[in-house]
Parts: sequence; structure tokens; C-alpha cells
Amino acid sequence: MIKKSLRLLVVFSLTILCSFAADKAPKAPKTKTKKADKVYTIGQYYTASALYKKAYAKFNKSEQKGWAAYRAGECARMVNNNSEAEDWYGKAVKAKYKDPMSILRYAEALKSNGKYAEAIAQYNSYKEKNPTDSKVDGKIKECEQAQAWNDKPTRAKVENVSGVNSKYHEFALCENPASKGSLVFTSSREESTGSKNDNWYGEKYFDIFQATKDNNGKWSTPTVFPSPANSDNSDGAACFDATGKTMYFTTCPVVKDKNMQCKIMMTTLADGKWSAPVSLPFNSDNYTCGHPSLSADGKTLYFASDMPGGLGGKDIWMSSWDASAGAWGTPINAGSVINSDGDDMFPRLTSSGRLYYASNGKPGMGGLDMFYSANEAGLWSEPVNLQSPINSGADDFGVIMTSETTGYFSSSRAGGQGGDDIYSFVIPPVKLKVGGRVYDTDTKENIEGATVELFGSDGTSLSVTTSADGLYTYELKANVKYKISASFTGYLTKFHELSTVGIEEDKDFTKDFDFPLKSTKKPITVPMVFYDLNKATLRAESKTALDGLIKTLTENPTLTIKVTSHTDYRADDKYNMDLSNRRAKSVMDYLVANAIPADRLTFEGKGETTPKAIENDDEYKPFKRGDVLTKEFIDGLASKELKEEAHQYNRRTEFEVTGATYVPKN
Repeated sequence: MIKKSLRLLVVFSLTILCSFAADKAPKAPKTKTKKADKVYTIGQYYTASALYKKAYAKFNKSEQKGWAAYRAGECARMVNNNSEAEDWYGKAVKAKYKDPMSILRYAEALKSNGKYAEAIAQYNSYKEKNPTDSKVDGKIKECEQAQAWNDKPTRAKVENVSGVNSKYHEFALCENPASKGSLVFTSSREESTGSKNDNWYGEKYFDIFQATKDNNGKWSTPTVFPSPANSDNSDGAACFDATGKTMYFTTCPVVKDKNMQCKIMMTTLADGKWSAPVSLPFNSDNYTCGHPSLSADGKTLYFASDMPGGLGGKDIWMSSWDASAGAWGTPINAGSVINSDGDDMFPRLTSSGRLYYASNGKPGMGGLDMFYSANEAGLWSEPVNLQSPINSGADDFGVIMTSETTGYFSSSRAGGQGGDDIYSFVIPPVKLKVGGRVYDTDTKENIEGATVELFGSDGTSLSVTTSADGLYTYELKANVKYKISASFTGYLTKFHELSTVGIEEDKDFTKDFDFPLKSTKKPITVPMVFYDLNKATLRAESKTALDGLIKTLTENPTLTIKVTSHTDYRADDKYNMDLSNRRAKSVMDYLVANAIPADRLTFEGKGETTPKAIENDDEYKPFKRGDVLTKEFIDGLASKELKEEAHQYNRRTEFEVTGATYVPKN
């Protein structure tokens, strides 16, 4: 095909599991399947399948039944009939066919049908017979990952494009820029040109078709693309340049009893007619080339090939247009980040430079999975699996993006109308929201009418006021960094930051972004400011605490404050007053040293003269609102521990707002 019957994946079909230690061609027992074996060998799987099934029904010996069932399973696998492959491989295993490849193929078929738990059981069964085959552990992990992706699919919504699909194969999609709303694809439907059927599938040879969607979303009846692009060969997997006047496509010559190499052809449109196709210079009779995809500027052609120098079966290759020679240059392998030891095919480059392609050599859900990679400074990023529901256990391939959130792809998954069907997908926008409550830190009362402003890295600037219950809410955009502020007259302004960058699931930030605001009408304690005994030198942890005050002053640039320091009563008044003055001065000096202008600051030591009055129960446990930590109150406490806590609360650093109209001198 351009998938299989165009022969591009003949090597893939025969060696999909060649890396497994036990993957050796099983020897046929002495049976009466010579005719079946002959047509199987030359790739006539449709014919061979019928003969093997007939033989299976006639055989009585277990060995013979196992052989026929295994070969019938192989025929089904070659034509991508995963359901039938599972059935026949299962019959081979049940018949206790001696070659362990039947177990491995059975596991692969189960995986392709999304039966991951059953597949794991068969992989383990195969592993018992081949304990040195380390590849199997990777396959088991893939099944576990695939099940996890199925259990938690992405937001993508997938739909069968029933207006285009038929009971035959439809795949290898592209858009025609010269025809708005068009979809060009490959199909084996009855309308294909030519009168012969492909013995691989038992259907007509592939041709290129085109359908167009109108403004109401209705598809026109697909029509065969104008000749001479379509021929008696299998033709398909096309792409166009930006004008729609140059088309590149894959053709696979049909010669009886021979597997011919596919080639990429070019044809141009002039005066309403397409020119005779011309073979690209890197084509060869010794290897296959197909699945062309042109970069937006038309200077790079991506394609799949098994030409020498690759990393696996089919690799993604690139050829640059040589303007001076007027021809495509020597292909370059896309490299090991993109390519694998399996098959990497169906490349499609978006206008943004992101490369989408299909691979069976990278960890996936089964068969071909679709991946994307971005080119960053000339280097490809690690490919990302598109996951469920875009990928499945079956072959999923040939994705094209019609916008950043919509596109099409092909799949052989169950539930379609034919062998391969075209599917559309849309990725709904992520629903992101932030909300919270603005309230007084000490009283816990809601603040109505507070201004909550939101600033985004994309230039967003929004402002709302809180309701009577102090609440606010904003809808957010994806991949934006935000800063949110809450302000109200007589309170310190406070900021929060959040980012939606990289978030791919709906998220509500509500409750994480409350704003407890501090009133400026009364002193505000700076917690965790400590000094060594009888010293005014700030300890390291005190400096960390004061960094929060610096942030507050930075976020409220018009405020001026007075720093005050307090002691407990356990020394004489003069000593406590002197110590508290020196401590308040050390705080001010630290603020000035960290770029807070000195003319915004004053300081005062109050010694033991102002005991702490408790206003916030949560911050001063075990004491409660209304308690004043006087000498009499402390002396009346029941334990030494409680008294020490009260002394600690009295030994505090606070600041009072002295003005709200500060303007820098320079």
C-alpha cells in the first residue's frame, strides 16, 4: 500500500517484529498449502487468506491447523484487518502451534485492538518461552501506558468523516490550496480508475480523490483527481505547494508477480491541465520513496524512504530545493530524534514548523501512532505522542492540521466504515478560571468594593470589584503568565502570580487565590524578626522575614512607614527603651540597604510600653482576640510555657503607615 498495497510498507509488513529474538520465519509442516504459500510469498494476501482458511477447515492434525491459522493471521495482519488477525492468531495459539511467534503475533493483534490486559498476558506467555528477549518488557510497558492514556484521554474530540468515507480504504490526506475547503486523499473505492483489483487487498488499485466541504459543513461526492496523476498503478499520498499548482504524489508501479519500488512524482498545472508526472531525482529502483510533504516556503520536501543510511525500516528524509540547479538536492536523514528502529512515515509539516508523523518504532498504543516534534534552533524536540483518543491500538497516521486546534487523520480503528477511514478532530480550548475572596486578615470580614486587577503577559489588563461577599472571578487564557492584585482604601495592596503555560486540562484556581488584606489603620506585625539575646543585630532568619516587608513596600510604592520595636517587661524601662530603639534602627538600616528610600522610613523604640493586643486568633494561639499581654495578664498564666509564648509575642517588630502619598524625589 502507499500504506501497504502501494508496497511502501512491504518491508514493514514482513519485519515489524524483526527485532525480537525469536522472529524467524516458521517452517511449514507437510501440508497441502503449496498454492497458498506461493501467492502468500508474492504478496497476494487476499487470495492466500481464502486458501489458508479453506485448508484450516479441512486439516485434522493440530500442527497443520496451527500452521494454516498462523498464515491466515499473517494475511489479515498484512491487510490491516486487526480483528481477523486476532481471531486467527488466537486459533494458532489454541492449536498449540510450536513456533512462539504465533504467541507474539497474537499479543500484537490484541494490542492493536486495544485489549491491553489480554495482550500483556500473551506477552508474558511469550516471554516464558523466550526469557532472554528484552524487547518484550518494553511492549508490556507500552500496553500499560496505552491503557492509562485510554483511561484518561486528552480533550480532543474525534469524529468519523462519514460524508467522505466508504467501505473501502481512505487515507493519506492533504489540503489543496487552490480549492477552498477541499480534502485530497487516497482511496481504493469503486470509482478508482482501471479495471483490475489488487490481490493484496482484493480491492481496486489506489487513486487520488478530492472532496470539498461547503459552508454548511456538507461534503461533496468525492471525485477522482484529474489525470495524468492517476494511472493503472497505485497512486496517492499527495501534497501541494502553496499555490496549488504543483503537486507531488506517490506512485507504485504494478508488475505481475513483482514488488516494485514506489517513487515520488511531480506534476504542474498550466492552462487547466496537469502535466505528465516527472520522477524526482532521488528516486531509485533499489529502494522506495513516498509520502511527500512540502514546507510552507516550498524549499524543503519531507518524505519516507528505506534508502541506505536510515535507522530502521522507513525513515523520514528531507531534500532541499537547489535553485541554481533547478532540482531537489541529495536527501538528508531527519535524524535519530525523529526516526526509530521501526518505521517512521507520513510526515506533514505545519506552517509553524511543527512536524507531525506516524511511527511504530516509538512507544505507542499499537500499530502506527502519531507524534509531533518542533524544530528549535535547527534541532528537533523529543517527539510527543498524540495519545488517546487521536491515537488508538490500530494504525493511526497521516495527520494534517487545518488550524492550531483542528485537523484530520486516518485510522484503521474499529467502528469505521472501511479498512482505513478519515477522521476529523477538534481540540476544545482549555477552560481556565481564577477566583477568590478578599477579606480583612484580622477580622475575617469580607471586603466589598475592593479592586482586583489582572495583568497578563499577552497584554491582558482587566479590573473588577468584589461583591458583597468579597468574591471576584476571571476567565484565563492558555499559555499566559498573570499577575493579580487586590487593593482597597485603608489596606495594603497584595499581589499573586500564576501561570497557565503548559496546562492542558481544565483548571479552576479558585480558593488558591484569596486575598487577606492588612488594614493600615493599625500597626502591622512583621513576624519572625529575631535578635540574639540583649543584642540589636538582626539574625539571618530575621532578614528573610524582612524581605516580605520589602516586597510589601515595593508593591505599595506610595506608602511611608514607621518601624517600631517592642520588648517584654523583664528588664528595667531604660534598658528596654534603648534596646528597642537600636533594634528598630537595625530594621530601618536593612530596608535602606535593600533599596527602600530612607525618606519613606522612620523608626521608634517603644520598649515594654505597648503590650500586644490580640486581634487574630489564628496567628496568636493559644490566645484569643481581645487578650492584651500585660504584665498582670502574663503573671496570671498557668504555666511557664504559656508565659514564654506571651513574652515572645510582646518582643515584636511592627510598622505603622504614616502616609499614602509618597512621591520619589528623583
